[in-house]
Amino acid sequence: MTADRLPSLRSTDGVLPDVPIDRLAPVVSLSGLVFVWWVVGSTVAQGLPTPPVVAGAFATAVVDPSFHSSALTSAVRVYVPFLLAAAIAVPIGLLAGWHQPFGDLTLPALELVRPIPPIAWIPALILLIPGTEPGIMFITFLGAFYPVLLNAVEGGRSVDQEYAKAARSLGADAVGIVRHVVLPGALPSITTGLYVGMGLAWLNLVAAEMLAGGSGLGYLTWSAYTGGSYPYIVVGMLSIGGLGVASTAAVGRLNGWLLPWLETDAGHTV
Repeated sequence: MTADRLPSLRSTDGVLPDVPIDRLAPVVSLSGLVFVWWVVGSTVAQGLPTPPVVAGAFATAVVDPSFHSSALTSAVRVYVPFLLAAAIAVPIGLLAGWHQPFGDLTLPALELVRPIPPIAWIPALILLIPGTEPGIMFITFLGAFYPVLLNAVEGGRSVDQEYAKAARSLGADAVGIVRHVVLPGALPSITTGLYVGMGLAWLNLVAAEMLAGGSGLGYLTWSAYTGGSYPYIVVGMLSIGGLGVASTAAVGRLNGWLLPWLETDAGHTV
């Protein structure tokens, strides 16, 4: 079912425009979340700042230059390592999934390191890398690297070898086969890895900033906790959530641009 076939909330007098339910649903969902938050903060968890209190704190924060600086610092710490992780993980994973000898050479070493949580690297990074900034970016890099890598491997394995044989019979060389056969066939899996990797990059960044940051939204949230400024804890959490949603939405737009032919029944790319 496409979006234009969804039922609408129609105006009885013909003055108001029709409102498709798929546009109204997010508003209802977010309103329900705020309502539950308000009720919980007013009853069973009275230490939880209520929405009006947080709104006042957020209004104060958005005019504070330090808040803007923290948001920008966190964004840079996510986007730069994420792009680097994608640039490294996609070709390695694609070749490892498509070319068995290359996979046998690279994947065992990568799999040995993969179960180590990125946060567990912090003590070693303090000893190995001077300064906190490279260490935080490395943790964010690890958070994004493995989801992209594993999905690229799976994408490379999913491409039918018969397509490569057909391309080779038409004169394509190894580079041409990877570029025109393997990469397009693996793109759905790769874009899924990018989507998951972006979310995990934010997750690991915030944990790293809380432990060893000194700046950024994660550090700002932790400082609000240690200083007893509880409304600003929620401000930091909502800011992180908002930036995370915007980041994954941007990756989703990239997916739609790279894979315009993959549409769900709701009319959205996957």
